[in-house]
Amino acid sequence: MAQALTSIQKARPRMPTTHDYLEKCDRLAVIGGTFDPIHNGHIAIAESVLHEFKPRRVLFIPVGQPPHKSGEPVTSGEHRFQMVLSAICRNPGFDASRMEIDRPGLGYTVDTISALRQICPQNAKIFFIIGADALMEILNWQGAAKLLTLCEFVVVYRPGYEIDTKYVSTLRIKHNAIVHLHEGPRLEISGTAIRERFVNKKPVTGLMPEVAEAYARRHGLYLGVGETACALSDARYAQVQSRLEWLLTPRRFRHTLGTVIEAEKLATHYNADTNKAQWAALLHDCAKEFSSAKKLELCKAWGVPLDNIMLAHVDITHSLLGAEVARREFLVEDEDVLQAIARHTIGYPGMTLLDKIIMLADYIEPYREDYPGLAEMRHAAYTNIDRALAIGLKYSAKDLNERRKNIHPWSKKLLKELDKQF
Repeated sequence: MAQALTSIQKARPRMPTTHDYLEKCDRLAVIGGTFDPIHNGHIAIAESVLHEFKPRRVLFIPVGQPPHKSGEPVTSGEHRFQMVLSAICRNPGFDASRMEIDRPGLGYTVDTISALRQICPQNAKIFFIIGADALMEILNWQGAAKLLTLCEFVVVYRPGYEIDTKYVSTLRIKHNAIVHLHEGPRLEISGTAIRERFVNKKPVTGLMPEVAEAYARRHGLYLGVGETACALSDARYAQVQSRLEWLLTPRRFRHTLGTVIEAEKLATHYNADTNKAQWAALLHDCAKEFSSAKKLELCKAWGVPLDNIMLAHVDITHSLLGAEVARREFLVEDEDVLQAIARHTIGYPGMTLLDKIIMLADYIEPYREDYPGLAEMRHAAYTNIDRALAIGLKYSAKDLNERRKNIHPWSKKLLKELDKQF
């Protein structure tokens, strides 16, 4: 089972291969574009189409080498894909594909839709989301005649562009195209304007997803970007804490703050890195309140292997999933912090001092209501951290046994290691 933790620690953010989720997808909506960068207009349109047309997935496909922007500078496909991936990870109805950025040469929509036709079920409905301005040029596209027969078109209105209904009728009658006019959100947001705001050091709040903005700043994708967003800095910490206060219930957020307080005290006492302890404690439960269905969906989407015990007791996956959320959504790259988050619930053989601090802080934080073993753990916490953790694991094992649930093998191995230390 070490494979599960290794994927959390080392693998870069990734989606499953196309075949993993498209072979049985009988209703698919596709939204393509340069996504340089992805912005809230893209997200709003995708959500609107998801609601109106009920596809099983909305698939975001960043273009590789856009033929309509030949000669213009475009951010690397890998960076654009990662921004898209970070921006959509919270919506299980969205997925991203790198099929175009991995394809050499110019990217043509007809090739992409043809490829999807080969993967999806034979009679699958494929909706291609297209702006009103692009629709007016579609007959000039590479392979236009074929493309018009491969999918249905969902035309979204663009500010400043009116749909020519006569032209639409021509597409329907002369080319047998299926065209849906979709009165979705009309947000006047453009990638060009966002890039200019970066250059001029103006805020882009409300224009693009925060995680995509943070990714752009972190990698310096656009001129004029500021400090590294993923640095474990005080300013970034305050931003993340503020966001968690909004995302979590008051009770969970209070527990989080208590864990931070205890982790900082333990780190100071045991001469560990207090900054890393604060960050790991702050984000340790960031995935705790996801529903069981969402936990399973995200574990599948992000390639987090689950064993039978995890599948039977889905809540314990929140630690592994929390490390992925910390990496993907909050852009934490420090492997020590991510590992401590991943290991805080059921532990793992060979725990580091930081791992133990976060696990113990979660057990004994000052706002915890009394439960068996709490006083004993608190008494041992600042004299022998291994003994304190062993006490907690033993009480957890007893509780699981009484509820006829299995203790995870990782916990058993950790407990055996800890018992040898005192």
